[in-house]
Amino acid sequence: MNVQVKAAGRTFSVPSGMPLARALNQHEPFVETPCGARGQCRKCLVRVLGEAPEPTPADLEQLTPAELAQGFRLSCQLRVDRDLEVAVVPAVTLDPRKARLGALAGPAEVDPWAPLNPTGRSLGFALDVGTTGIAGALLDLRTGEELAVHASLNPQAVYGADLMTRLSHAIQGEEQKGELTRLVRDAAQALLGRLLGKVGARPEEVTAASLVGNTAMHHLFLGLPVEQLAVAPYTPAVTEGRVFEVPGFPALYALPVIAGFVGADAVAAALAAGLDAGEETVLLVDVGTNGEVLLRHAGRLYACSAPAGPAFEGGEISQGMRAGPGAIEAVRFDGRDLVVTVIPGGPRSAAGGGGGSGTEAARGICGSGLLDAAAALLEAGLMDETGRLTHAGPAAHRLAEGGRAVTLAPGVQLTQKDLRSLQLAKGAIRSGIEVLLRVAGIGPARLDKVLLAGAFGNYLRRESAVATGLLPPVDPGRIQPIGNAAIAGAKLALLSRSARDRAEALARGARFVELATHPDFEEVFMEALNFPRVRPGA
Repeated sequence: MNVQVKAAGRTFSVPSGMPLARALNQHEPFVETPCGARGQCRKCLVRVLGEAPEPTPADLEQLTPAELAQGFRLSCQLRVDRDLEVAVVPAVTLDPRKARLGALAGPAEVDPWAPLNPTGRSLGFALDVGTTGIAGALLDLRTGEELAVHASLNPQAVYGADLMTRLSHAIQGEEQKGELTRLVRDAAQALLGRLLGKVGARPEEVTAASLVGNTAMHHLFLGLPVEQLAVAPYTPAVTEGRVFEVPGFPALYALPVIAGFVGADAVAAALAAGLDAGEETVLLVDVGTNGEVLLRHAGRLYACSAPAGPAFEGGEISQGMRAGPGAIEAVRFDGRDLVVTVIPGGPRSAAGGGGGSGTEAARGICGSGLLDAAAALLEAGLMDETGRLTHAGPAAHRLAEGGRAVTLAPGVQLTQKDLRSLQLAKGAIRSGIEVLLRVAGIGPARLDKVLLAGAFGNYLRRESAVATGLLPPVDPGRIQPIGNAAIAGAKLALLSRSARDRAEALARGARFVELATHPDFEEVFMEALNFPRVRPGA
């Protein structure tokens, strides 16, 4: 029996008994379930219009009595057994800035490996499949010109925000794995269709594609076995770069991977950053859900996986959200109080105060704001180096919930638990950096450049990255955001045979360092959890 669901002005039919979150994600609007649809994160909250179903145990645990009375429910726990009309609160969108990160690679040699159309246009599709989002670029294979770029959310997120949660779902059986493959391929085809529509091109004009992504996303997209990625030693089914035939796509070159959790995206970033040339000591950090760290020193390339989890994308943070209208994107301490900056475009604040910029009403905090907030709390003396909130300094009036939270703007708080999640995320990245430095036998002073890859790395404040200990103590002038280096590398490999050869040489020559088995890891990680000691007001 099918039932009708109405949401965001659309009505669609779904099988009775299907979880509402899954139904919404199959038809849009998209809702997130970073907890793996276990009813633990509140990110999939909806409001049932009309008579609401009885609350589930997870609803009773996660929602207040007032929210329950108003019809709010966790959509991952609500099984649709009758016609429903719901409002998704809040609407989830990808950081719109990610769609503007395609033109990052410099002039490329144009020597395409795929046959060109003898007449008419020959186009190429560069695809970066990330844990959180999918980015694509449409290129002219004759000239190398980027014609269009677009990004969308990865719909696999309904099965969890992190890789291990999705892999756990995939290894339950071929049906579950096939569903994850179908979701990401469908999303990629929709993205390609969007790009073609932007330039008025036809699908048959696309003669080649390139694929990058972390190893799990790479394998799931290609339909490769993933069971071995879920257990140590996390061995990829395929490491070398090769051309695959994927239904619905032209000849697709998948760049090589380095290890189970250092994938083709890291290889592509290294390619775009030119880590196979030059004498400088360069650290490249992809700050994301599945973080990766690369270090080039003395002609060697070292690599490790440093999974930060979803905190920098708004997951695991009580009022976390992606960068979009209403998100607090920056926080600073002006010597007297905390001052926040809110991304415009959301609701207007009637009061207009509370330390916000203008009259923009804050409804949450994104990754750059989270890192800024921690730096500002340290500077204001509201947080010590262990991450504990303290009653000190001129901004102590910001403390709430008996000292277990700090109010950033009306209706938006950062809790002690949120700060612990941030510590775990930044501790993972920093410990990866420190272990690679030790393996190479150098200290931070030897770093000539620190390159920050990924959309989040492009927008975090360099000073906050150092002040919170996410990055080692280096001159912020040596820190350079490079945007979506993975898609830039995918474009290079699409356009040039020699770039493909370079990518494969980079992957073969990289020394992978497994953090968990390194003798210094536990000590380094415990140190990385703490924040640098700061003199309040300094």
